[in-house]
Amino acid sequence: MALSEKIIELVIDKVLLGGIVLVAGYWLNKRFEVFKNETNEKYYQRQLIAELENQQKQQISELENQLVVARYNAELEFIERQISEFYWPIYLRLEKDTVMWKRIKSLSSEQDVLPDAASEAIEKEFILKNHQEIVEIIEAKIHLAENSANSKELIDELLKYIKHVAVYKTIRSIKELQNVNPMDLNEPFPPKFFPLIEHNFRELQSRYESLKKAKARELQK
Repeated sequence: MALSEKIIELVIDKVLLGGIVLVAGYWLNKRFEVFKNETNEKYYQRQLIAELENQQKQQISELENQLVVARYNAELEFIERQISEFYWPIYLRLEKDTVMWKRIKSLSSEQDVLPDAASEAIEKEFILKNHQEIVEIIEAKIHLAENSANSKELIDELLKYIKHVAVYKTIRSIKELQNVNPMDLNEPFPPKFFPLIEHNFRELQSRYESLKKAKARELQK
């Protein structure tokens, strides 16, 4: 083979080798670009998934917080009703009754009782009306006392009180029984009634304040 042919063959081999290297380099570069893109895409996917998971956790946390606050609101609203519609009206009337009955001659052994005419007027126009208002509250709102820890004992006392008032009103409506009191007919004022009302009233006030503070802490989270 002539020298010129060897040189041409050598040049052709180098050109072919260079082409192969160039094509291989191009292919490797493309594969690297694809790999890099896939890697970046997976990275962004992981970031997106992590971000979505964080958002989901935050939403769940917010929903849990809202549920807790809703439970506080529901209990606070119910306690408000218990106090404003049941315990406070009864407690207030019992307080007034306690002050007044001690001045009634037919009911009290105190020394500073009112004269007969005044005692009779106060008894009929104030005390009996006061008792009737309490009975009406009990009959309309007794369901507000059913969830108390002492509900059985309280309801027993409420029923005794209703019987006491019924007897009291009846004997005061009969002229011949004006000097008779419910106690004389085995229907005395139930001694535990007022203490139970006051106890539950104070307990609900305390519970209400505790719930308000707990709700405030929850809202600050």
